[in-house]
Amino acid sequence: MKLIENWSEEDRKDYGKKVMIVQHKLNETGLFTDEALAEMLDRHPNYLIDFQHIPDNPDYPDQQVSVDFSGADGATMIRAAKSPGRVWINVREVMNRQPEYKKVLDQLHRELEHYVGTNKDRQNCRGGVLISSAHASTPYHADPTMTHLWHIRGHKKAWVYPKTGEFLPDEAYESIVLGEVDEDVPWTPELDKGAIVAPADLHGGELVLWPIRSPHRVQNVTYCVSMVMEFSTKRSAFTNAGMFANGVLRRKFGMHPSWENASAPEKVVKAVVGRAMRKTVGRKSFRRKDLVRFKLDESVEGFVSAVETPYERVH
Repeated sequence: MKLIENWSEEDRKDYGKKVMIVQHKLNETGLFTDEALAEMLDRHPNYLIDFQHIPDNPDYPDQQVSVDFSGADGATMIRAAKSPGRVWINVREVMNRQPEYKKVLDQLHRELEHYVGTNKDRQNCRGGVLISSAHASTPYHADPTMTHLWHIRGHKKAWVYPKTGEFLPDEAYESIVLGEVDEDVPWTPELDKGAIVAPADLHGGELVLWPIRSPHRVQNVTYCVSMVMEFSTKRSAFTNAGMFANGVLRRKFGMHPSWENASAPEKVVKAVVGRAMRKTVGRKSFRRKDLVRFKLDESVEGFVSAVETPYERVH
């Protein structure tokens, strides 16, 4: 069974350059039912599961806050995601690590190569599964890697924005590559007026693609299950290294560099310097602590309650 459907010649030309929506059949694999997902969660190591809650009034940059889910089995986590709360579960690298899911990821790569040509530039591909509540959302953010959203179950709305300075300021993207924030970027409702897609209604069975680093956000309407594929390219590694250098220059030396306005030779120098800086300065010197502010609690509506004193995540 082919997993990607209705790929056109126009899609081949637009791949990686424009926002695209293509149909797929991942839901027919049987790997994304609630029962299969619960078993998958039971097999997966806790340190590769991000169980998060979205507070009623989140403050940037903590728009999704870590929940201590220690002791909970997969079925409990699925019930939490299907509750009236705001639960967002990211099962990282499951498409790489669990054999039956890896078969699907490998097939998707083969089919993509059939449609767009062999891409030896696709590096460090990772596939994760997102399980999220009806009231959950993925905040306005930009991915530092090439990202494919394979929506599988449920109804969600997606907005995609231009990757210009108005929508993605240099300083905000620098925060992402430095590790000051996960991937979140400040958002205001006025930005929706300039969105490229505003919104796309997804009901399951859609592959959504956008140019790398394009800001986007997602709002659930119902309980949802999706798969996210992400990988690096030579261009993304080049840009991220250069932006890392700019971020260090801005924060450590009070400079005001611009990536968009830099000349080609300057970008090359910045990329080389940025690679060296990552080895010497590293992201840890900028990265904020992942503080657990909530715990999984089956006794309350929404399955999440606040902890008395926040503590650093250890699971």
